[in-house]
Amino acid sequence: MSGKDTETGSNSGISADLAAFRAKFRLDDLTLAEAGGWVLSLRPEQITAGAMVLSAASGVQDLARLTPEEGAGLAAGLSLAERLARDRLGAVRINVLCLMMQDPVVHFHILPRYDAPVRLAGRTWEDAAWPGPPAIGPAPTAEATLAALMGRLAPGARP
Repeated sequence: MSGKDTETGSNSGISADLAAFRAKFRLDDLTLAEAGGWVLSLRPEQITAGAMVLSAASGVQDLARLTPEEGAGLAAGLSLAERLARDRLGAVRINVLCLMMQDPVVHFHILPRYDAPVRLAGRTWEDAAWPGPPAIGPAPTAEATLAALMGRLAPGARP
């Protein structure tokens, strides 16, 4: 599924999907970094403390259609997310999920994992599923919590 209309050659499907993705994940408000064709942002619903999303800036909908530059940018984006989670939040490791079942834009959910409760953004977070797979589900997150996490993860922030 490329999002390209095979009869007209139009990329209107990709544009609409990318706009919907940007709105759903609030990229205008929650972007931490952009480089190499990727956007690293804080996830609006925090499944674990500091959960992020790494998404293809172009709106590409198939991993096979990534350009070589986007392929290299993917590795750099995942590396940055892991460093932020470890250095600024104290995560033990990260889990990376690429599901793309509801949102067709190529993207990865990056979930920092913790082997003990951590105090971040004014609350205590417990990774109850540790060391198993993360518990995925709705995780409404207060705006103040998102703002505090943005302040901790944003470029130039101190750990």
